[in-house]
Amino acid sequence: MARPGGGNLLIAEQILNHVAMPGAGDQLMEPAFFVINWTFIDRFDYYINGSPSSTVNRWADALNTRWDTIRPGGAWDGQEELADYYFRNLHSQYRDKLTTLMHIKLCIDTMQQAGHEFVMTYMDHMIFETHWHTSPAVLRLQEYIRPHMRQFDGRNMLEYSRDRGHDFGHQAHPLESAHKDLFQYVLANFAVDKIKTA
Repeated sequence: MARPGGGNLLIAEQILNHVAMPGAGDQLMEPAFFVINWTFIDRFDYYINGSPSSTVNRWADALNTRWDTIRPGGAWDGQEELADYYFRNLHSQYRDKLTTLMHIKLCIDTMQQAGHEFVMTYMDHMIFETHWHTSPAVLRLQEYIRPHMRQFDGRNMLEYSRDRGHDFGHQAHPLESAHKDLFQYVLANFAVDKIKTA
């Protein structure tokens, strides 16, 4: 269900949509095992207004379309003017940190309430940064989510991929070989008995 280049709001929305999908009868989906990697906190997701697509499947509309993301360090898809305005006038590290932590906590609580098991990792140490742009709310949220965050031999996804010699693409994002290697690490170290690969 991953979408390349999205931010943490989009990741959270995808998790919440999947947890809320209907299962048998009036029940929500059967308990599942989620593997989630939270991304850089400074990606800004926004919903594109407009008419729905012509697809008959409303879930496809909700899950796969109409989102876009502004990223620092160069915009994609002709967003240069919008990205420049956002990062010059609206962006703040405090907002990024607070909202990311809120999204993560909401997803933890929602998955636990629905009986889903999960593994969470992260790419950005700014999630746990405490010296700048912080508040009692941020510190409390960091404390809440920390036990749920896993690392790769003491490193985040980015560091582990770099140390293993994987190639990186646009904006220093690990490419497919790193994702495969990381998934093998997850299979070997994070509740392998609960993950179905077929």
